[in-house]
Amino acid sequence: MKFLRKMFSGQQMGDQQADQQADQQSDEAPAEPTVAGPRQVQGVLILTRSPLGDSYGLLEQITALQRSKGYRIAINCISKAAVTQHIDDKAFLEKTIRKEFAKLGGDDLMGRTEMSPCQASGGNSGVYCIIFDRP
Repeated sequence: MKFLRKMFSGQQMGDQQADQQADQQSDEAPAEPTVAGPRQVQGVLILTRSPLGDSYGLLEQITALQRSKGYRIAINCISKAAVTQHIDDKAFLEKTIRKEFAKLGGDDLMGRTEMSPCQASGGNSGVYCIIFDRP
C-alpha cells in the first residue's frame, strides 16, 4: 500500500509542477495566435439587369464556385437578389451592399467584399458580390 501511495502522490506532485510551469509560461508570453481556417462567405448579393427566372439555381452555382475555391459557406449566409440598371455604378453598389448587409456591418464591409461579373440564363448579365467574414 505504501508503494501505491508514494506512486500516486508522486504523480500528483508531477502534475502540479507541470500545471505551475504552464501557468508561468502563459503569464510570461501571450498565447500563440491560432491559425485561421479558410475564409467564410457570409453574404451573397446578386444584381442583374433583368429578372431572374431561377435565382436559387444561380445562387447554388455561385456557392459551389466559392467552395471550389476553398471558401466555407456560413450556415447563416445572407443572400439577396435584385434587378437594377446601375450595375456599373460603384457608388450605387456600395450603398446597396451597406444597406442590405448592415447586419454584417463594420467599417471594413467593403474591404471584405469581392465583386465578379455573372451571366445568368437567357443572356441576362449582372454582378454578384461575395461578403467574407473578418480575418
